[in-house]
Amino acid sequence: MTVRKFALRDVTAGLIAKQLIWSCSLPFAAAALDFTACTFLAAMTTDPILFRAGLWLLVHVLCLLCGFLVHEWSHVAGMRLFHGISDVVVSSGILRFSVIPVGHLYGWQIAIVAILGPGGSCLVGALVALLAPGSFLQYWFLLHAVFLLPFFGDGRSLILGIRAWLGRLAYARP
Repeated sequence: MTVRKFALRDVTAGLIAKQLIWSCSLPFAAAALDFTACTFLAAMTTDPILFRAGLWLLVHVLCLLCGFLVHEWSHVAGMRLFHGISDVVVSSGILRFSVIPVGHLYGWQIAIVAILGPGGSCLVGALVALLAPGSFLQYWFLLHAVFLLPFFGDGRSLILGIRAWLGRLAYARP
């Protein structure tokens, strides 16, 4: 697991994407290998269904990545709204990725930042559903609402924020 601390002003969508791709490199490599194999077999057998299957998998894997990118970037955008956060810790490992704020926030601010991550992904999912209703790609984004359940970090942060609504909390000390 890699844990890196960045100043909040230095965190960009590109940085999050780079860290996210690294943490999921094994599944992405498998998807790229599958796409390559399907494309090669489609070229050898002149069967377009194999190419479509590989392309379908590649598009769904990219939507999965984009869903998490929007999710984490929405958290960072929310943190930038409030002046209590100075740094961000990016924690990434195999199939694990999180952006952890360092600083002080009021409970209501913690609740808003917790909601913004899944909320941003759900908003993109709704937009995809409107633009391409039969694609099923929107579900990769809409499923992020699950992260507001209490056994996920966003759900725990939401409960913490609601319980300490007006209190100022030291949010993280890595």
